[in-house]
Formats: sequence, structure tokens, C-alpha cells
Amino acid sequence: MSHPPYCRAEREARLLARMPSVPRPVAGAVAAAVIDGTLQGRGVPAALERFHAALATAGRTPMTATTEDFAAAASSRTGHRALMAALARFDPSVPLALARELTRDWDRWLNARYNVKPRQPRRSNRIATLPEDWPKAWQDALPLLDRTVRRGETVYRPLKEKTRDSVIAAVGTCAASRAWATERGIEVGAAFSEDLAEVLLRFTLVERGVSPRSAADYFERVEGFAYRGRLFDRPAAEAFAAIRGQLRAEAAEATPGKRAKIRTFAKNFDLADILHAAVRHAEAALEWRGDSAQAERQRRKAVVFALLVNGSDRQGDLSRFRVGREIRRNSEGDWELDFRQAKTRRKKEIGPLWPFTGRLLDAHVLGDRPAWQIADRVAELDGMNLLSLSPEGFDTYHPTALLKEEFGISGHLVRTLVTNLLRTEEPDAAWAAQALLGHSHRFSQRAYQTDFRVSASVKAWQASIEKIERRVS
Repeated sequence: MSHPPYCRAEREARLLARMPSVPRPVAGAVAAAVIDGTLQGRGVPAALERFHAALATAGRTPMTATTEDFAAAASSRTGHRALMAALARFDPSVPLALARELTRDWDRWLNARYNVKPRQPRRSNRIATLPEDWPKAWQDALPLLDRTVRRGETVYRPLKEKTRDSVIAAVGTCAASRAWATERGIEVGAAFSEDLAEVLLRFTLVERGVSPRSAADYFERVEGFAYRGRLFDRPAAEAFAAIRGQLRAEAAEATPGKRAKIRTFAKNFDLADILHAAVRHAEAALEWRGDSAQAERQRRKAVVFALLVNGSDRQGDLSRFRVGREIRRNSEGDWELDFRQAKTRRKKEIGPLWPFTGRLLDAHVLGDRPAWQIADRVAELDGMNLLSLSPEGFDTYHPTALLKEEFGISGHLVRTLVTNLLRTEEPDAAWAAQALLGHSHRFSQRAYQTDFRVSASVKAWQASIEKIERRVS
């Protein structure tokens, strides 16, 4: 014999009995959603009960929940997702950012289990010939890249790792051009010669399709290598130098790509638009659940945009900023940069960042935690990468990837845009631009200070850039 259906009050009482630890307003809203049929999925009452029971046992409130509390409430990905969705809907005051790592771990588990793809054979894109396959005379000269070498009046210093790698790649490309010529019935000897110069020119421009500017860089690096190793005779040296000069002249005649991109950007946007975009992404993060990858990425994008304009730092430096090291939050709540640039090894200090940037940084590190937890959160992130908020950072070009999604320009071009603003608003501010861009001396920024009269201070920069912040505010 079937029993009569429960009335609404009885069903609600039964559901509330399953959630004794859940706050009554939250439990009542869940029960009403279940009865009305607007709650999708199962297990929400049980998940909420486990979560709040764990909090009660630990003596914590929902506002001070820890990652362990979220972990104790769900032993499966389905249970975790049900809990996150329930808290976002029925108790949005609970910060979910602390569950971000759990959400990420469950997603990784799912991908590892169900989305494993068969490994594809890897095809190498390497063009340059490896040093072990170079002619012997070239191999013998390779150790000289790591030593101080004097050739007449010229002294060649040991190369830094990045420069050394680029020289090896250029000489390897030169070696590859010999093999390319041999395949076409043109034999070129192992010595650096006029014929090798012509073959390298044709290989880079015709076969590889590189720009004249890049081809000139290849020639310059090969020349430096050959001079170190005494691998040049006079005709070969003159041939390489002549071709390099022609390539430089051809590159100079072409419209620089950077200027073209800046003109395209300037037709539709200005620096204030980058800051407006930062605000837009910070607001968009609020529309996503606190533990979601989307919210995390939106906040990160906002911070990158603000820092690129505010500090005008190179994207490589920005990618390496660590909380409490290169970027700090002081006792007054201001964020400050204090770091040594990777390119110049020069210290850069520009004082406190704008309050606008500071607010975006606070939102980034807090996630959806309450503002009063900022000091503890900054201490917790001490030594972590600023952008990823974890020990490991993103690749060097991550800031540019984010900026290109929105505006189609690289992070480095923002430095030029900032300098153009200074030149327009404060033509006496060349020294301020030097401090802001982090150049080691004024000679380094000849391309930036065409119209500058060199006699200004950082105050000129502050006065100009405040106009942008007022527009955004």
C-alpha cells in the first residue's frame, strides 16, 4: 500500500533535518529549490552539511574557511562541483578562491583519466646545424665564445648565455646553408668565403624567408664568431660586411613594423583604453565563481594591463615579479616595485604604484576573499610569482599574449606609447622617461627622445600620467 505524498511543510522539514549544521537561511533556500524543482543535480544538501560540519568541528566561520574545509566536504569531482555551485548560489558570502587549487586538481584528474591522447611522433623544427656537425675549424673556435679574446685593437668579451645561444644558432644556420647549397649542386668549402656569404644570403632570404633585418643579424653574429676564431681572410670579411650593410640599408628603407603597429593602435585606442580594459576585466572576474579559472585569468589580465602602463616594465621582468621580492605591499597598503632588470642589471625604483593599480593587485591576490585578509594573504604568497600566485610562473611572453588578445600589440610597444605620451605632454621629460623605462644611460634611448630637451624630472612623468588615471576613474 503506497503512502500519501508528503505536503510541502513535511518535505521541507525532512530536508532541513539533513542539514543541521548549515545556517538556517541557506538550508531553507536549498530546501525550497529542491521542492520547487529548480535545483539541478543531486547531493547538494549532503555536500553543504559536510562543509559546515567540518567548519563547526574546526571552530571556523564560513568567511574564514580553509582549503582543508573544502577538501573535507567532497571526496569526488562531482561532489566538489556540487558544493561550489551550491555555495555560489545559496551562500555567495563564502569566499571560494581558497578552493581554486582543489578545482584545478580535480580538473587535472579528469583530464588525465579521460582525455589522454595518443602520443604523436614529434617533428623537429630545427634548422641550424648542431656544433658537432660543423667543420672542424668552426668547432675549434667555439670555446672562444667563453673567453676574452684580443684581435688587434678589438677585445671580445665572454658572451652571456642568451647572446652565446644566438651566435651558435646563427653559425649553425650558416652551416645549414652549406648543406642546402650542396643539395643544389653548389659545393662550398669549409672556409668562410665570398661564396659562403652569398649562399647564406640566399638561404636566409629565399629558403627561410626571413626579413632583411633578421638576415643582417645573422651576418653580424657570424662575423663576430669568425673574427674571434681568425676564420676570415680580407675578401671574406669584406663580402660579409658588404652584404650586412646592404641588408641594414634595405631594412631601414622599409616602414618599421613597430611604428606601423603603433599607428594602427593609435587610430582606435590610446593608453587610457588599456587601463579601461583592466577595469573591465577586473569587473568581469566578479561574474565568475571564485574558484574558477576564468575569474583567476580575468584578474590576472587586469593586473598585467595596469602594470604595463603604470610601470612600463619589460614583459620579461614583469613575468618574473615575486610577491615580497620585486613587488611589495607596504604597511600603508601601497604596492611598490624594487628590482634589478634582467636586460640591463640596473635597479629600478619608481616609488608607489598608482592606487588604481594597487586596488587591482589587491583583488588579484585576494580572489574573492574579504578585504581584511589582505595582509595574511600577502604574507602567505611571499616569494610566489605575482602572475600565477604559485612558485612556478608563466613564460616570458605571457603578458604580450594577454595584450594581443585585446589590442593586437606587444607589451614592449606599451613602453613606446608611454614615451610618446611623455614627449607630447612634457617635452622636457627625457630624464623621467629614462628612469621609467629603466635605460642604463641616455644613449640607449636615442630612438625615444627625438623631441626631448634633456632637463626634466620624474615629476613630469607623474603629472602626465595622472591625466590617464583621472580618465579611467
